[in-house]
Amino acid sequence: MSKNKAKKNSERGTYALCITTGLIVVGLGLGPLLGSVLASSAVGVAVGGIAAYLINNRKSSRKKQ
Repeated sequence: MSKNKAKKNSERGTYALCITTGLIVVGLGLGPLLGSVLASSAVGVAVGGIAAYLINNRKSSRKKQ
């Protein structure tokens, strides 16, 4: 497998993990407190997506060789 394809699969996995975690922790955890499970689930998915984007697109301080 090429490095490019491995990196793309890695990014996809990070998005899936963060979105799922956001859905479970924020969405279903805060649903009863907020009174709307659907709205809090949408917020959880959005928070997970933003977290995954920030993890995948952070700039490294090391120079690529």
